[in-house]
Amino acid sequence: MTISQSKGGAGLALLLLCAANFLDAMDVSTIGVALPAIQAELGMKATSLQWAVSAYVLGYGGFLLLGGRVADVFGHRRVFLWSLGVFAAASIAGAFVDSGPTLIAARLIKGIAAAFTAPAALALLLSVFGEGSARAKALGVFASTGATGFVLGMVLGGAATIFSWRATLVMGAPVALIALALAPFVLPADQRRTGPRPSFDWAGALTITPGLLLFVFGITNAAASGWAAFPTWASLLAAVILIGLFLLVESRHAEPMVPLGIFRRAKLSHANAIAALFQGVYVGFQFIATLYYQNVIGWSAFATGFCFAFGGVCVMFLAPRFATFAQNRGTTGLMTLGVALQAFSYIFWILSVGHINPIWLVALSQIPLGVGYAMTYPSVQVAALSDVDEDKSGLASGLLFASFQIGGGIVLAAASAIFGAAANWGWDPYFAGITFIATLAAVVTLAAALGPRTSSLRDGVYQAAE
Repeated sequence: MTISQSKGGAGLALLLLCAANFLDAMDVSTIGVALPAIQAELGMKATSLQWAVSAYVLGYGGFLLLGGRVADVFGHRRVFLWSLGVFAAASIAGAFVDSGPTLIAARLIKGIAAAFTAPAALALLLSVFGEGSARAKALGVFASTGATGFVLGMVLGGAATIFSWRATLVMGAPVALIALALAPFVLPADQRRTGPRPSFDWAGALTITPGLLLFVFGITNAAASGWAAFPTWASLLAAVILIGLFLLVESRHAEPMVPLGIFRRAKLSHANAIAALFQGVYVGFQFIATLYYQNVIGWSAFATGFCFAFGGVCVMFLAPRFATFAQNRGTTGLMTLGVALQAFSYIFWILSVGHINPIWLVALSQIPLGVGYAMTYPSVQVAALSDVDEDKSGLASGLLFASFQIGGGIVLAAASAIFGAAANWGWDPYFAGITFIATLAAVVTLAAALGPRTSSLRDGVYQAAE
């Protein structure tokens, strides 16, 4: 029995789902500022230290499609509860790691758990809230908590590191345990199937999951070791082969894990492309700006993390409102304006760095960046899910979250490669890196503007006019 049918119950369900979404997003970036303390205590080599961060992204990005489809087949609430429990257990285990490999393993398990939690949570939200304004507001709040978790992850990680770097791993456990205890009474039960359960596409799962894992590993390794390194190009080559096999399997399977026809939905495909690009640009900017604030200006880890707090506050308060606007008025225009504001922020940063006070540089660049992120993040979620049937909502959510993760990895690898090679060309690394980011952001703005233009509001439901 659940209480999610009442207005108060729906609000509590939204709170729990948002808490899980916040934890999943927060863990992407929260450990980054703790790396020096981790290296000092565990004695990890610099080449392996970055995998304390990357292992989470590897598990998260690699298992998202599998997580979304498993939730659709075996039940959204069931998968949400099990994966949230694994996330909590891995978080607690993080407090007791005593070596680099155990730390990386804990982070990898948390990432895999998040890959099952995130799409199940978004699918549950769609089932709790009906069509129209209620769903629009709920999607806005859900999107804002995810974006806020990612943006504020560095701030919270810096604060936790003051006490211990282990706190960055374990601090999400109490929230996860509380949500786990309340979820069975708040979230809607999985519907009983009257017919046979759909057959699970094991061939698809066994090709796309290692394919995505190898792809994420390859682009992550490229950021650390370069594109010419054997693990990089070998992983990417194997990933291309496996993903090609996956497409072949899906085209012939009676009940495919990912029906290829889903990519013919213009709004979903456009939203996924913009999600990958705009998130990748932001991750690349965050990477280079963080190095600048710490290595050039000499700010502490906490002060550097705090630089991104304003963007998180903007997302927290503005994203729900922009989600309602996107639901009622259409997503393409809002998405375009959002990425344009972000592009303006990057251009302003590169033109102003070294010429104005660093505090003013942070403040003035974060205003358009935060507002633009608050516009774009919920817009892509509304667009991606606006015309997806409920029995495919987990899969569509997995595709969207995978776009965020994989896009972030690809652009970060490219930005870090340019940053590392700039000195060989006689360029300032920070100027070269952010110039690449600003140029790509301008391209993303054009791509966003070319999206589906028409929309209508019929019976309180935002739909693409096809």
